[in-house]
Amino acid sequence: MPRNLPPAKILRPPKDSHGCSRTTTETKQEGGKQVVFFGHLGAAAVPGSLGAAWRQERDGRGKEAPDLRWLLAGSILPDLIDKPLGQGILKPYFRNGRIYGHTALFAALVLLAGISRLKREADSRLLLLAMGVASHQLVDRIWEEPETFLWPALGPFLRHPKVKSLWGQVLEALRDPHVWAGEAVGLALTAWSLHLLGVEGSGDLRAFLRRGLTPRLARPRQDL
Repeated sequence: MPRNLPPAKILRPPKDSHGCSRTTTETKQEGGKQVVFFGHLGAAAVPGSLGAAWRQERDGRGKEAPDLRWLLAGSILPDLIDKPLGQGILKPYFRNGRIYGHTALFAALVLLAGISRLKREADSRLLLLAMGVASHQLVDRIWEEPETFLWPALGPFLRHPKVKSLWGQVLEALRDPHVWAGEAVGLALTAWSLHLLGVEGSGDLRAFLRRGLTPRLARPRQDL
């Protein structure tokens, strides 16, 4: 047998005229997965509320409270960016509901911006947004799709011929009992997290949604 064999070539899906990689019938991901909303909110809300309550107890009400609306917004931001683009406006090009917002690069850029703003202005809101983005990617287990997670290191995003439109995916999710169960759990976790912060009625909920106020925390920063 020859001793010095050439290194094996790594076969990747061929690129199409758009520069995106084509997929084969063996591809497991369909590029959009199921639509999840409350599941992502709940996964971010629980550690966020526990951390905020602990920090408040440690530091007292004299310090500015974190505005957890930014954390919750970050937990759904990747889907708000990618699904309308990859499964809607630019579906013929991308055919994938997990693109830029699901990459490690996007998470890192938001994190660096958050750290910079925290150091310069003692403003934690962008950092909370970055934590929400990281929570979303963790729930999605996006590392199982390395072409997306490590983009652009491994080349262009994969294209999924069978990916549904965003509306079609929503309709499919509404017929899936597993999605309903997951969303119910996420909604319960979100409600419990708000309850932990003293949000009890509609008035408290409006104050939280409009200004980030919760009865058990100090007032969050209001200026942008």
